[in-house]
Amino acid sequence: NVDTTVYPGAHTAVFPPALIEPCIKAGSRPGDRVLDPFGGVGTTALVAGRLGRACTLIEINPDFAALARARVGLDRQEAA
Repeated sequence: NVDTTVYPGAHTAVFPPALIEPCIKAGSRPGDRVLDPFGGVGTTALVAGRLGRACTLIEINPDFAALARARVGLDRQEAA
């Protein structure tokens, strides 16, 4: 059982990183590009970046897209 996680300002069903990480590892290699057509607040991009993959998100909600950009940017700054 993997519970959803909370991200401030987002909907209540945010993908937990623990759920998406095995999928990214199983379906790609470091250096590959991952596509998430339902980008939400960027969990896929966050995990893909941590695993050495590029990521393209598609998100119709501009508020979620902005949250995703900020979230991934913060994660990259913290990793540097």
